[in-house]
Amino acid sequence: MNYKSVKKIHENFELDPNFEPVLAVRDPSTNEVVRRVPITNAMEKGYIYASLYFYDEVAKEVEKLHKMIRKILDELNQEVKIENPTLLLMELSNRVKQAIGDDSLDALIKEMLAEHTRAIALIPDDGEMKKLMVIKEAVYAELFQNFVNMTFKNATDIGELKTFTFAPKYVTSMTERQQRLLAPALRMAGFINQIRMDAFELLPNWQVRYKPTPTGGSFDAKEDEIKNGLKRLMEEHFNSV
Repeated sequence: MNYKSVKKIHENFELDPNFEPVLAVRDPSTNEVVRRVPITNAMEKGYIYASLYFYDEVAKEVEKLHKMIRKILDELNQEVKIENPTLLLMELSNRVKQAIGDDSLDALIKEMLAEHTRAIALIPDDGEMKKLMVIKEAVYAELFQNFVNMTFKNATDIGELKTFTFAPKYVTSMTERQQRLLAPALRMAGFINQIRMDAFELLPNWQVRYKPTPTGGSFDAKEDEIKNGLKRLMEEHFNSV
């Protein structure tokens, strides 16, 4: 699982009113959903749940970058009003670059400025989008590893069980969707790390208890199978629109 696959699932799958994952088939000319296809395979469902959970994790960190850029833009506007979109982009990009050390956020800067002004100069190019994707992949990798450390590596032993409790700060930072998806995201993170969470419990106080059982091998082959199954489903239904 990486950010590219997580993003792909976020763009093509959604949750129905019963919180069941469905493939959202869209009309390519209008982008309107014309059909929703239920997902029946248990592992595919779990993979979608976990992907949506971690997509939200990355989105929260990206929003922090947005806030940083907005703050710098507000400071710039207080100093001087630059009406020309190209000149405004150049000055804002330079100041953000000084803040973070490189120009990796130019795509985010252009997207933000484009919310208020339409200009060809504000369309991110392929190179800028690739740099932004590298950042998102790095953010995803760090967040996923932190999640694994918190839930598996640093869990406390209680007999044959392991337990940990999510900190209040972590809980309050979760989106509403994440709170609903936490349990399946935990299970899938466990499978990815070759752990099956038997006797699993997620208590109202956000304490988790489980019996770790080794799955006996790498999850890579199973993950490829899951991805290929979802890819075939998308190809089958998207080609029928």
